[in-house]
Amino acid sequence: MDIKGTRDSLNVVDSNVAESRFTNVKLANSSFTDVNLQGSTFSDVNLRGGKFSDVNLTNVAIEQANMDGMSIDGMLVSDLIRAYKRRTRIVLYAKNLSGVHTFYQSVLGLALDEAHVDHVLLASHGLELVIVKVPESIASTIDIAVPPMRRSGTPIKPVFDVVSIRRARENAPALGGEVYDPSQEWAEGAYRYCDGQDPEGNVIQFREREPAPAF
Repeated sequence: MDIKGTRDSLNVVDSNVAESRFTNVKLANSSFTDVNLQGSTFSDVNLRGGKFSDVNLTNVAIEQANMDGMSIDGMLVSDLIRAYKRRTRIVLYAKNLSGVHTFYQSVLGLALDEAHVDHVLLASHGLELVIVKVPESIASTIDIAVPPMRRSGTPIKPVFDVVSIRRARENAPALGGEVYDPSQEWAEGAYRYCDGQDPEGNVIQFREREPAPAF
């Protein structure tokens, strides 16, 4: 697909438009849903208010673009850029390295950056999560119940962004974790929150951006 010089917004759904070129195009308030854009380029474009959901953006290049209000999977691009610049690192110790890393990778949608015998690095635009295997001498003294007991006796509770709390709640049990009942959700500012726990009972919090109000 080669789009150049048009002034129309687009609504692209369930399409493969890899290697497309968008040049000097007004795409304000356009939407791309379930679309493969791999290897595409956007140059001198207006993407203001655009919505990208379930889109393959691998090797996509964007330059000279207005991206005010543009969102990817419900997250504003401006927030993603700020988060990337101040990428946070969390270190979590686990008895079962494989099970815990699979839970976080799947439920949070994190990418596997590095995998070693004693630790795994998962990452997103704004987060690095390092999961470290507890040494055997200590692991042998830790008993993880089935299902795991809630380990709430800690002053720290990490908060993780997800596209959908409902989807995280559906996926967590098969991976040994839990997202608590919808009755325990609450909204504050631009986000909705809900607590849960990972496969070893560590209490964590999930955060989903609320939809922007329609005008």
